Formats: sequence, structure tokens, C-alpha cells
Amino acid sequence: MAITDIVVPGLRRNHLPEQPLVAGHRAAATTVAWPAWGTTASVTVDDPAALTVARRIVSRQIAAAEKAAARFRSDAELHKLYRAGGSPVTVSPLLAELVAASLAVAMRTDGDIDPTVGAAMNAVGSVGRDRSHLPVCGSRPTGGRPAAGWEQVRLEGRKLQVPAGTTLDLSATAKAAVCDMAAARVRERVDAGVLVRLGGNVASAGPAPEQGWRVLIEDRDGDLTTQIHLPAGAALSTSRIAVLPERHRDARVTHLIDPHTGEMPLPVWRMVSAIGFTCLEASTYSTASLVRGTRARSWLTQLWVPARLITVADDELLSGNWAAHTTPPNPS
Repeated sequence: MAITDIVVPGLRRNHLPEQPLVAGHRAAATTVAWPAWGTTASVTVDDPAALTVARRIVSRQIAAAEKAAARFRSDAELHKLYRAGGSPVTVSPLLAELVAASLAVAMRTDGDIDPTVGAAMNAVGSVGRDRSHLPVCGSRPTGGRPAAGWEQVRLEGRKLQVPAGTTLDLSATAKAAVCDMAAARVRERVDAGVLVRLGGNVASAGPAPEQGWRVLIEDRDGDLTTQIHLPAGAALSTSRIAVLPERHRDARVTHLIDPHTGEMPLPVWRMVSAIGFTCLEASTYSTASLVRGTRARSWLTQLWVPARLITVADDELLSGNWAAHTTPPNPS
């Protein structure tokens, strides 16, 4: 499959209904959570009898994606690209799908999200071990070089070619994509509605509870900021920047870089949450907004994307019909 043939599901459908969709009456939802891929994973089903099977499916899907694409795992399949010295490598169907997703998102955002920022990510030593909250666009000290550029990556079917010296980082797009995959796979196997969460990424499939899927968005130190009611089949993603402690509150102190310049953009947004038809779509909006800074809100508004943007000064701005998803729908 050529990169020109790749389409990110849902990116051409620019809005969700004004009122979240309401499913028929279902059993009470049941959830199980566990640590995975440097963050927390969970699966929720509206049929308790399906929980064991759903958990097994989601766990295996996440583990397979991590084994394929985790940059910090020395045994990850991704690393064999670098040993090839720029020559084409035949990769697994899963890694090919994850790379295709990252390239599609890079194309859709004009490179604001770029998988070739791996070298920049490797340059960071002060973020801590758990980088699950950082966006894929990368992080490194000011003065770095621009990313190599997603256009340099060649993917034809399962043949993947990465220029010598280029390191890929698929962390944010891969985690969003695997949520979509896992939710769809659970739905194929069990007759239940399902919600899959991996860090800030949430995907659903099948029918939703009567008042939609209730998803909690947490702020600093686990404080609850808001509760979202997702309609059936919708997804949510929250992206954040890492700002140093108060004594270092310089306007340019952040662990985020612009792949176009290699420089740290002004940290306009502390966190952005967006709703989409797929988790990959939602993640695209939330992550790219951190890079676009002041341009993000007009971009999201133009596309009618339901989103919530929190500035570094803790001011809240909304776009699209976000407010419609913060209260439960009225049963019809």
C-alpha cells in the first residue's frame, strides 16, 4: 500500500452530533485496569460475562503493539530497521499498520506530528521513565535540528525503508491506533459494547450505555477536571505538555518541540482533549494542537472538532460541541 492510498478513518468527517447518541438499555458496565506500555490500560464492557474475554483480547493487542513499536524496548521489532542501515525491511503486518497510521497523521497535519523525531526524543534525559503523557511530536533541548521528515519514510505493503540515522517514534499514534484495534477486535468476538483506554487514549465499539460511556479526564496529580459522555463508537484523546516546576516557569520551558524547526514552541496549551470518530483521529487533533499553539483553536473550530483546551495559565477554551458531551443525554 502506497502512502498516497492511506486514509485516517474519520478525519474527513469533521463533527459529531450535537447531542451524544443514546443506546438501548444494557447491563451495568464493568471495568478492569492494569499497567501496560508505561501507563495504565483498561477495558470496560456493558456485559460482565464478556469482561474476561475482553480483557484478554485488549491485553494481547497492546502487548503485541508494544513489542512491535516501543522505542524503549531493545527487543522491539522497530529496532531492526536501524540495523538495516537504510535498506528496506519486511516488517510484520502490525508494525506496517502502525507506521502507516503515523505517516497518514503526519500527512494530515502537515508534519506537525512526525514519526521521525525519535532522535530528538532520545536526547531527553530529564523527563523521567514514564513518557506516556508526552506527545509523539518529540522533546529535546532548544537548538536541536528539525526532524528528518516523514516524507523520507517509504512504506509499500510490508516493505519499510527508513533512512540511515533516522529513528522513529510511534508512541502517541501507536497507542491511539491500538485502542481502535483492540476495541474493534473485542466487538468482533463478544456481543457487548466496549470501551478501551490506554493512558489518555480512549476508543469504543458497539452499543454504549444509556447515558453514553462516562470517561473521566484527570488533571494534575489525579484531580478530576471533567466527565465526558461519549456516544457509541466515539473516541477521546488527551495530550499534555510537561512543564518544569514553578521556579522554572519560563515561557519557553517545555519538553515539546516543533518537528519543523527542532525548537521548543511557546507552550500555549497545558493539555488538550478532543473527541473523534476514532481514537487516532482524536489523538491527531489533541497532539497537533500542542504544536500549533495559538493557531490550534481556530483550526479545531473550523473543523467543528469537540475539544477542550487548557492554557498554561489554566484558562479553559472550548471548540465544536464539546459542552454537549459534558452532560448525560436525555433518554428518548
